[in-house]
This record gives sequence, C-alpha cells and structure tokens, in this order.
Amino acid sequence: MQSNDIITVLSSDEGIRFIENNMNNDPTALALKYAGKTSFDLKIALQLIAIYRKAFQKAPIVSENLLAIDQRSYEQSTSEKVAKYKSDFIRGKNLLDLTAGIGIDSLYLAENFEQVEAVEINHSLHLMASFNLKKLGITNIKRIYGDAIDLLPNRVEDWIYIDPDRRSSEMRSVDLKYLKPDILGNMDLLKKSASKVYIKLSPLFDLSEIVRCFDQLSAIHIIAEKNEVKEVGIFINCSSVNETKEATLHLADVSSNFRATIPFKEYFLRNDYSYENRYNKFLHVPLVLIAKSSCFHFFTNNKGVSKHLNLQIFFSENSVLFGFRTFEIIVKLSLSVKKIKESLRKVNIDKLNIIIKGMNESPTKWHKNLGTTDGGDWFLFLLKSGESEAILCKRSI
Repeated sequence: MQSNDIITVLSSDEGIRFIENNMNNDPTALALKYAGKTSFDLKIALQLIAIYRKAFQKAPIVSENLLAIDQRSYEQSTSEKVAKYKSDFIRGKNLLDLTAGIGIDSLYLAENFEQVEAVEINHSLHLMASFNLKKLGITNIKRIYGDAIDLLPNRVEDWIYIDPDRRSSEMRSVDLKYLKPDILGNMDLLKKSASKVYIKLSPLFDLSEIVRCFDQLSAIHIIAEKNEVKEVGIFINCSSVNETKEATLHLADVSSNFRATIPFKEYFLRNDYSYENRYNKFLHVPLVLIAKSSCFHFFTNNKGVSKHLNLQIFFSENSVLFGFRTFEIIVKLSLSVKKIKESLRKVNIDKLNIIIKGMNESPTKWHKNLGTTDGGDWFLFLLKSGESEAILCKRSI
C-alpha cells in the first residue's frame, strides 16, 4: 500500500462509510461483491479493514479513528499500553523524537510535553503520520521529514527519544552497529543535545551489552505485555555522573499490575548466588521479566526457595511467590511416555498443558504420544538436563 493511496481512501466519505460498515464482514466476500463498483480503491480499503481488526487490541486509537497505517508500520508500532506506560516517566517541556515512525509513541508522550517534534526519514510514514495528527486534532506535535541526526547540532531539548531501526539490514539484528541511526557513533552529540535520552532497544537486547556500551545510565526499563517482553529501554541522564551500577532496573507488565524496581547492582551480583537443589510442594516458573533480568535472587532471597540444577525452575513450600507462576506438584516421574501415561490414567487426566525445558520437541508431539489434548488446569513439565524427568502439577490458585 502506498501512503497516498491510503490517505485518498480515508479522505473519501464513501471509503470511510464502507470501512465502518464492513469492519466485521468477510473480506473475500466483500471483494467479490464490490469489485468494480466503488469510487475508491477497494483493495486498499480491505487491507485497512484487516489492519484495523488487529489494531483493536494493540492500538485501539488506530481502529477507533480510522488512522492511516500500512501493514509494516503497524507491525513496527508500539502497543498503546506500552506507549502509555512510558508516558508516566518520560515527561517535560519539549521532546525530540528522532525516529517517530507512524507515531504511536509520540501521541502518548505528547500528553506530558508542551511540544514534541517527531522526525521521520521515511517519506511515506511521514505523510501518513501527518495526516493522522490532523485527523486527531493534535497541535503540540510537529512532524518533520528528514534525517534526525542532521537536526541535532545546536539543539538543546529536555528529552530525546529514539527507537533505532532494527530492520535496516538484511537480518533483524539487535547489534547496535547495524541499527540506524548510529547510536554509539552519535552518543556524544545526543548528550550535548538533551538533558535526558531514552533509547528503545529490542526485547532481545542483552543487559550485559547495555553495560558494555553505555555509561551514565539512570535506569533500564524492561517492558512486557501479557508476559511477553516488548522492549528494553535505557534512560540516560546526560547531566548525571552516576555509574551504571547505581542505576535502577524497572520491570513492568503493562497488561497486569506487576511492577518491580531493582537496584541494578543485583544484576552484577546474580552469579554470586547459589541455591540448594531440592524438590518441595510447589514448582515456580519466573515471569519473562524476571527471566530477562536474571535477578532471581531479588525475588527469592529468604523465602526458602531452591532451584533446579540446570534450568530456570524453582521449588518451595510457598503457594505464592511474587513474580512467578506457581504450580502444586502432584508427582515426579521419569521422562518415559509409558510411565507418564500410567500416571495420567490413575488420576483420569486426558487434558493438560505441556511445558518443555531443555529439549527441542513440541508439545503437539507429546500430546500425540500421550493421547492427551491441550488445556485445563493440569500441567506436565518435561525437563531434560543432567537428569531427565517429568513433573505433573496442578495450577495453584
């Protein structure tokens, strides 16, 4: 889809009515029914409907206002809940968004700034985002088409926000040297141009790499949605002389009330902690935020928690452990289809969830071998490391 074609459809009263009236109808049937009978580009309208259906969950503002967007910019856009979360701590007088994209982040960050300048080097994205601002009636965001780095000299902003392009190379790399614009090469310029800088990085970005590449860190934000890490963000206070070890690590799942703030020194100490290896009444699996941070000890210290020798599986006598999903252990078995089937037959279970750790096999294969289906409150953990084992559990309420 070309931006001009999208904007043309969304500027047409007939196109708008068609989209609004057919949001829940079958696109194939619509294509057959209306082929050659519309004054607008039917193909574009149907593609927009497909995006709007998905956007109701990720970015309702797009669907509810029929904003201009294409598939690629939708996939790359920040979810509305994540953007709102960041607006809680990114606030001030003026902000320069160096890589604004379709502009979901800018829309919510602008609520706590007098002025936001949103720069985009992709002309198609710039046109769609400018159209959207006009449609929404937002006046404190100024869209700028061009290379953001060229704008930095002689600028002094409260905040600079930057989401470097991770898809600019053939591989979707998380390595900083493949990102555009060049963050590390322009770090001194960024620090001269703003009091505070927030850099959005890939959810796959390793915390140890952050430590190696950046100084003057005030905070690292690991943000998840529905127990899936969406981004790792770093906040640099350009006027601070703080060492990285004095930074704070913020964990947040925007789909729940889970929030945790951890002194970043816990990350440096993570390899110094040891656990006993024993089994207890309950099995605990860390939320992805805790697994990403590796700060297990912060959540388990003095709680009588032991750990699997090789896997991120924990055990205790506690039915609740903050930051973990908890399961009541029913029986521990050998990793044998025959033995597992016998145990399942004894308790009359034919529906359960299978979680596999330490081996590259699918739950589907195991369901087929065991004659079970997926779902319910029973969980079968299949663990393979130094010792192979199966642990049958029930979801702890």
